[in-house]
Amino acid sequence: MPVPSSGRFAVGADRTYFLVAMGLTAAIFLLDAYLPFGIATSALYGIVIILGLFINAPRYPWWAATLATVLTAVGAWISPPGGPVAYAVANRGLTMAGMWITAWLVTKYGHIGRALDQSVKDLADTKFALDQAAIVATTDVQGRITYANDRFVEISKYPRQELLGQDHRLINSGHHSKEFIRDLWHTIANGRIWRGEIRNRAKDGSYYWVDTTIVPFLDDRRKPYQYMAIRYDITARKASEVRLREQAALARLGEMAAVVAHEVKNPIAGIRGALQVIGGRLPDASRDKAVMGDIITRLDSLNAIVQDLLVFARPRDLQLTTVPLGLLIAETVGHVRRDPVQQDVAIEVSGENPLIQADADQLRTVFLNLLLNATQAQGTRGVVRVAVASSDDRVTVAIADQGPGIPPDVREKVFEPFFTTKHRGTGLGLPTARRVVERHGGTLDLECPAGGGTVATVTLPRR
Repeated sequence: MPVPSSGRFAVGADRTYFLVAMGLTAAIFLLDAYLPFGIATSALYGIVIILGLFINAPRYPWWAATLATVLTAVGAWISPPGGPVAYAVANRGLTMAGMWITAWLVTKYGHIGRALDQSVKDLADTKFALDQAAIVATTDVQGRITYANDRFVEISKYPRQELLGQDHRLINSGHHSKEFIRDLWHTIANGRIWRGEIRNRAKDGSYYWVDTTIVPFLDDRRKPYQYMAIRYDITARKASEVRLREQAALARLGEMAAVVAHEVKNPIAGIRGALQVIGGRLPDASRDKAVMGDIITRLDSLNAIVQDLLVFARPRDLQLTTVPLGLLIAETVGHVRRDPVQQDVAIEVSGENPLIQADADQLRTVFLNLLLNATQAQGTRGVVRVAVASSDDRVTVAIADQGPGIPPDVREKVFEPFFTTKHRGTGLGLPTARRVVERHGGTLDLECPAGGGTVATVTLPRR
């Protein structure tokens, strides 16, 4: 068998098929030339040509057809005709024509096959590149996950078998409003591409942000039959944006605090002291004495606001000691219960009493703030549940109320300084609490479950 213009055949399967073709060619020639099986034996050369479908050499069918034509002619010369010469020549000629038609068909099919193979390879290479760069998932029209790449498994911390067959509610963080999710589904269900930023929740409870593009695949009726979500992890970028906003706010706050400390706090102390002296000289039955008491109360409230401002702008260094966390929370709960306004709200504490290295006074301020927020969200009734849990290196305190929850348009702003929804307040309670927790190396997150209420979760290292 002549060697094609490529100069050599591929190793492995190609070499095996090539050897089979050579052996088969020799066998057919011997049958055709020396054994009285008739003229039709040369038609078996078509099998040799068809083997070109399995040999990676584009010119193989033409070389095989050429050799088969020559051998058919030689076989006709060696082997005596079994009938009239004209009949033998005609049949041999038709056999040769069939060989060349077969070679042409095999060549065309080989071109199509190689093009398909290249397309499949290109698709595989594209998929590989996309999987390396992005978080990819596909879902059916009901939203059930049908494919999840390794990066999706890695960032969600769910095994692939737990993702497949589930919908994306499995990783829903509860951060986005129902209107946001409804708009997303309305867009893709109508065959349009949706783009946006989504905060998801991993299996271990941590949150991550992804820049998401959801592409609907459409059938002949222009209806979606599958969706592909391509995401990029932007958690670090979102954290940087938050830090930049906080730094800008702190810079403004620091300037304000310096002015307030000098121009407001000291005069307040002087005015309060003078009013106490004047009020002490008034008779108990005097109406002016009640007015004096009201003024002093207002001054105390103003002084507390100034103090919150100073604490947030200029936090003191941590004084770390060994703190029994469960006991610290129990003491803070007792302080909240002494407030007459909160007496009808039950506070249930459960869990452990782990020891941690922390600043007890600053942590007490954190939990007092979170407990007051929870009891105030309850109104005048209900139960606030506090659960303390620990592992080898972390402790977690979850404070859950049964209030109305945090409106979606407010959730992004609750940790911004000076933002508040209360009639009275500086909007510094939660920002201060988060700063204290982060300075301890922990995290403070708020979550609004689907069933209502708010859960404030504090995670701290045990050290």
